[in-house]
Amino acid sequence: MVLLSSIISTLLVSSQLTNCFPQDAEVQESLQNILSEELEHSDDSIISSVALQLNQTLHDKDKCNGCVERLLIGKTLASTRPDLVSPAFMKWCLESKRLSKSNCMMNYDLSTIENSNHGGNFADMLIEIDPLSYSGQLYCYFKDSGSCSKPATPNVTISHMWPPKKPEHMVAPEPGMNGTFNVLHVSDLHIEMDYTVGSETNCTDTICCTPRSTSKLELNGTSPYNGYWNSFFNSSYNDDFSFNQGSLVNVFDNSSVWAPATSFGNYRCDPPEILINSTLNSVVNYADKQNITFDFSLFTGDMVDHDLSQRISLETTIKAEEYVLRDLKSRLRSTPVFPVLGNHDTFPYAELAPEKYSYSNKFTWNADLLSDIWEDYQWITPDEAQYSRKHYTGYAVETRLGLKVISLNSNTWYYKNSYCYLNASTPDNFGQFEFLINELIASEAKNQRVWITAHIPPATDGLPVPANIFAEIVERFSPYTIAGIFFGHTHLDQFEILYAGSGNDTKSIKDVINHAFIGPSITPWTGINPSWRYYEVDKTTFSVMNIHNFYTPLNETFVNHGQEPVWQHGYAARDAYNVSWPSTSPLNGTFWHMVAEQVRDSVAVRQLYENYAKRQSPYVANCHNSNDCNGDYCFLSTFTVDEYDKCMAALSK
Repeated sequence: MVLLSSIISTLLVSSQLTNCFPQDAEVQESLQNILSEELEHSDDSIISSVALQLNQTLHDKDKCNGCVERLLIGKTLASTRPDLVSPAFMKWCLESKRLSKSNCMMNYDLSTIENSNHGGNFADMLIEIDPLSYSGQLYCYFKDSGSCSKPATPNVTISHMWPPKKPEHMVAPEPGMNGTFNVLHVSDLHIEMDYTVGSETNCTDTICCTPRSTSKLELNGTSPYNGYWNSFFNSSYNDDFSFNQGSLVNVFDNSSVWAPATSFGNYRCDPPEILINSTLNSVVNYADKQNITFDFSLFTGDMVDHDLSQRISLETTIKAEEYVLRDLKSRLRSTPVFPVLGNHDTFPYAELAPEKYSYSNKFTWNADLLSDIWEDYQWITPDEAQYSRKHYTGYAVETRLGLKVISLNSNTWYYKNSYCYLNASTPDNFGQFEFLINELIASEAKNQRVWITAHIPPATDGLPVPANIFAEIVERFSPYTIAGIFFGHTHLDQFEILYAGSGNDTKSIKDVINHAFIGPSITPWTGINPSWRYYEVDKTTFSVMNIHNFYTPLNETFVNHGQEPVWQHGYAARDAYNVSWPSTSPLNGTFWHMVAEQVRDSVAVRQLYENYAKRQSPYVANCHNSNDCNGDYCFLSTFTVDEYDKCMAALSK
């Protein structure tokens, strides 16, 4: 058989594709002719041949060329035998040891929910992608270990989709005299369904505390935790939310376990359900004790745990989603919850296809399941649930006081979603930005304030074009219409600021446009304390007036003889930093700009920010004795991928 890789290399060089990647139909035609000869052989023979050809691409001195070669080989195979793409790439990936088994599976495995012969998500992408274009280079940068340099982001806009901003919309409305109401924000629960008391916490896997977890260390003698850690009980909460300590587990009888998992969780694990219940109970108990109510709650996504790809299935995904939503409903009672989906909240992981292609029906199961649950729990109406099914589980809902909450599915801009590389220079491949813009135009026309919620901040793990488009939308409808933006995903307590002319080094106070809140996680993975927060919100403008953050020191539950975690008030944002700020003014972008400048200029404030971000965890970096905190300002002061990369590059000089 002729090696496709050698032919492709010749074509790449002859077309000077190393420096520019023009579309070339002759390349694909040549490859197809070669492959047609190989397809006369058995499936096993084709798989072995393609795997060999893929391996040859690793010898290309130009890694970018090598990556593009692999895409061309895969595209040619996918055009005739999509069912062989996954086994061929998996064979190559595992035999070359280029990635771990879990990452090979995440990138290349046959992963459609039907397990059909039409190929997996990677094959779907190969059929549609042009490897010789911006999309191919983008894939090779983000998904192939930086094989290509990051390509220049196309200068695209969708400003034709909205009317010009009127002068009266240039200024944010002033808070009124009607007082405030409260909104709960929880994020990133990541329930670990098989968390087991006494299992290994110092393991070699991505996630520990399961019956399969094994220690990284060579076990010699007695565990150093024997006689120190003492919270090893099969505890639970009853239906009335009361605590049942349960029976003691003799964990140190197992000589194969070095650092056994305690009752309420560990920093190397996602939370057991009992920690999620403790968190939600602390919310209810605090509200009852303080005699306050929450008008509604934001849940900014991620219900499924961080386990290895080979252990995540459609069934485990559905089970985790149902358990988490059930717990939210049972603990928060009649409080409406407005959820979004995280990158873990689908199967296969992070995948979502645009409706314009023929693959979107692979993911309708999730939109149907979750919209049904949200409707059954009376969080959204039947009409809003139907809306959600049509917009990738995105929806718009009006709260009882008149605020509109717009929920988005951030997998439409997530760099690990294979389908995001289909025509990646297209500004709105999924149509979700059109949905957002139409909602904002409608609200602006009737002077309605809006909150936008999603899981992934576009500047963090987003792709450049959608990040820029989102920033363009926010700039157009701020500060008059957009009153708040809320994300999760990072697990840290953070914020981001949008400046005018995003990307042009305009980071002065006069250029502040808006900002986003990033809510802390309930999961302690990796090395952070579980947390939740609530906002005091002005009833007239729906601007955030203050934030109250709560956490529990998880390490204290290792040595408290199985008692419940103690939840405490971490800080109130208005008082947390030394910012002179009027008591009647909201915590707007200008306030956070002043905080960000302090983080930039003062190591002490940088340390304070880190302490808050990780909720006083024992794993908080020491900003005085390391460079671990130096990138904080870049994160806080950027709103797009390109801005953040530019800031970090300048920092490294």
